[in-house]
Amino acid sequence: MKPVSRDTLTSQATETIKRFILEESIEAGSQLPSERELSEMLAVSRNIVREALSALSAEGIITKQIGRGTFVEDFDREAALANLSGMSGGHANVVTVQALREARAALEIGAAGLIVQRITPEEIDALEAIIERHEAKGNEGKGTIKEDIDFHLVLLKASKNPVIEEMAPLVVELFRRTVAEAPIAMRLPPERIIAEHRAILAALKDGDLFAVRDAMRQHYMLQDSPF
Repeated sequence: MKPVSRDTLTSQATETIKRFILEESIEAGSQLPSERELSEMLAVSRNIVREALSALSAEGIITKQIGRGTFVEDFDREAALANLSGMSGGHANVVTVQALREARAALEIGAAGLIVQRITPEEIDALEAIIERHEAKGNEGKGTIKEDIDFHLVLLKASKNPVIEEMAPLVVELFRRTVAEAPIAMRLPPERIIAEHRAILAALKDGDLFAVRDAMRQHYMLQDSPF
């Protein structure tokens, strides 16, 4: 995949945070997640988040208070909503989210045989630890997109195939674009994802290729897919 430009990422992060505030009706005076949390939720670097927050501050949508955090301002929501680009038709959307989902599913389900054969005990432990972090952060009401991404990156790494590992940006871009199109994903409860990750892990522990593929299909909601 071609790398997404810094300007595109900053623009995308800015639009996503703005849409999150507007679509979730975040009230004036409410505090936004920290830069670190936003970085994890949006799957971008903290520098990109800082640039996005600075842009929103310049628009009067948020204010950054030193030592306290970032807070939503009392701004003209109708005007801000009218000015949202929707990120449609631009460079960032040349490839659709659905196409990314299909490619990710084909990649991981297709690699399942290699993963089952080559996954190490250390990688099994890593997946277990990621699920535990996922659950702990979910119980605290924190964003868990980073843990979701990390789980799938470990799966790709477990294939021990350098070409498959080189496709890891596909996973990150899918999560980034999913949140950009539906900012509510930043605060969805993670119980279903955790349960499905546990099912994949259990099948991997058993070395059961058919169960791994079935758990992946369930996870990607691809029961009727050709994969």
